[in-house]
Amino acid sequence: MKAALNNLSTKEKILHVAMAIIAEEGFQNITVRKIAAKAGVNIAAVNYHFGSKDAVINEALRHVTDQLKKNFEYLSTSNEDPKTKLSIFVNNYTEIMFEYPDIIRHLVIHAINNKQLDSRQLDQREDYLAFLQTEGISLVKETVRQIRPDQDDHFISLKTLHLISSLSFRFLLGERIFEVFGVDMSNEEIHKMHTKIILENVCRK
Repeated sequence: MKAALNNLSTKEKILHVAMAIIAEEGFQNITVRKIAAKAGVNIAAVNYHFGSKDAVINEALRHVTDQLKKNFEYLSTSNEDPKTKLSIFVNNYTEIMFEYPDIIRHLVIHAINNKQLDSRQLDQREDYLAFLQTEGISLVKETVRQIRPDQDDHFISLKTLHLISSLSFRFLLGERIFEVFGVDMSNEEIHKMHTKIILENVCRK
């Protein structure tokens, strides 16, 4: 990791390390001391650039949710045919999820619980949920509608629900998915097959 950090600013190093800790160890194991040690900076530098551990985590969430937002927005900017667009969207979505599984799980669980945040909690989750409600899901729906123009709004909504929930559920179970279903989602071929099945089910007439 040290080689990868050499060309980064102090702030970028801190964020890069924080995201690596979250990806490898989860939110529960991130501390300012650990971030500072792995980034090769002192604790004061972390506090100077971010103010607190929660602020670092919120910035990590922002980094991931920005990637997710751009992927949703791709559906409105691409000139590809609808099926190709949806396929690229799904593949990009799963790549982001596999890179940051703990952050994605955190976002999904928050969406399910739909808890209101107080001033001491992170606000980036609410921002992303607001984006999904006002823009993201509508972009997926419109793409599905272009693929299935013969169907009504209820059908399109259910297909969209099926798509998003199928992509998200495996990350809620995490490593237990093999224990419960006997499927190794870390296997690239299995992962590709699952993605193919999801797309076929959404596009099937």
